[in-house]
Amino acid sequence: MRFPGQSINTNPQPSQTMCGYFDDVRRVNGFIDLRPFEDDKTVLKNPHKGWYWHFIDNGYRHGAYRDRVKPGEYMEEFPGMNHLYLRFDWSDAEVEEDKYDFKFLDDIIEEWSAHGYKFALNVVCYESAPDMEFATPKYLFEKGMRCYEVKDRSIQPDYSDPYFLERLEKFLSVVGEKYGHDDRIEYVIVGTYGTWGEGHTVEGDGTIYPLETVLKHIALNIKYFPDKFVMINDDHIVSRIANGAEECQAVLDYAYERGLGVQDDSICCDYYSVVNGYDTMRANWAFKKLYVNAPTSIEFAHYSYIHPTFDHFYRNGLTIVECFKNSHATYAGFHGYPELFLKSDKYLAEYCANRLGYWYFVPSAVVPELTATAHNIVSVTFENKGWSKAYHKHKLVFNVKGEKAEKTLETDVYINGLDTDEKKEYRANLDLRDLPEGEYEISVGVFCEGVPVKLALKEDIKNGDFYTIAKRKVKAV
Repeated sequence: MRFPGQSINTNPQPSQTMCGYFDDVRRVNGFIDLRPFEDDKTVLKNPHKGWYWHFIDNGYRHGAYRDRVKPGEYMEEFPGMNHLYLRFDWSDAEVEEDKYDFKFLDDIIEEWSAHGYKFALNVVCYESAPDMEFATPKYLFEKGMRCYEVKDRSIQPDYSDPYFLERLEKFLSVVGEKYGHDDRIEYVIVGTYGTWGEGHTVEGDGTIYPLETVLKHIALNIKYFPDKFVMINDDHIVSRIANGAEECQAVLDYAYERGLGVQDDSICCDYYSVVNGYDTMRANWAFKKLYVNAPTSIEFAHYSYIHPTFDHFYRNGLTIVECFKNSHATYAGFHGYPELFLKSDKYLAEYCANRLGYWYFVPSAVVPELTATAHNIVSVTFENKGWSKAYHKHKLVFNVKGEKAEKTLETDVYINGLDTDEKKEYRANLDLRDLPEGEYEISVGVFCEGVPVKLALKEDIKNGDFYTIAKRKVKAV
């Protein structure tokens, strides 16, 4: 196999037109065509993107779907599995008034983080299940908090009740103090308002609470998780449509102005599949607005429910692919057991793993003749073929390695602003002073918080955490 940058034709036949001559990028000194080294098949596990699994689903007291996990089993074969989604009830952690027990969360985080997992948190106040009537701690009801007994369900708090909001703020302050600065937490979902924490009151009291109440719940989550991405559910927006488009717009604008992301729960459901488009989404317009400044997340319904029961809506997974693409999804998850999903939808899981979030290709570079000076301008072209972009800093780093010396050169160049389907050339200056004259391998790498980001390039040219793109002589001056 030809080594990158080693056998470029530096003297091609003249073009028949002067325009063609000047447009021929191969005539740039040191141009390297890296397209032969492109790899769009290997699944790349990269930071802050990919699949997640509902590990705590509808409160910790319900074991599904984590109850199938065998000791020592960590789903490491699942392509691009990034984090566990921990959707727990307020009462799971505040066992008595001002008495907190987070051991159940800490045990999960400690065990699974050792295997490379991150985590998302969602505090829920109402579950709509007879055996989970006190998702909000029982003492609040006993002390006179307004609430509603939903027939054949459980007891729902009044989300506007002053005492409820006072105690909720106290609890979120405790959760925020404990987990708000933990690097293992990817993001936080606003789940304190609505049935199952989804921002609506279906299977609750059915009330559309005042706009001020919804914004208060969002504001509390922002206040106590200032260092985390915070996401609202799209139902915080669209469940208000009966009150007029102005209220929907007000929530959307509030979220946008504060840098929030958005999540959609339960795509591919029968009702949504009938009344909405092919992707079954109600509010992809909200995703298009909010993905600009924060990650977006898509969760499809309970896997056993949509597949095979509603295969005509699931469409062999084509529905969720369309949804992920239209929503610019960085994260995607499901209710179910990952092993079963992987058994029936392995190739779908692989296909989406790379495309969720960012996915960097490197079609070309320019590495001209180098000198042992402080000024050596090189450039690398990146193309993002993912469905979204990176929201954490991605630094461009070079490695120059020869028989006599090696040097790693960090730059002040960041590529995380590269949007979906965008291609851009990034220029950097290499300071090669103190390098002895000789032949060197020039390698490029991208790092996120010190973690190497895998690129869509073949293993043949991989050099540790870098990819070798050229061999060049460094000349002494």
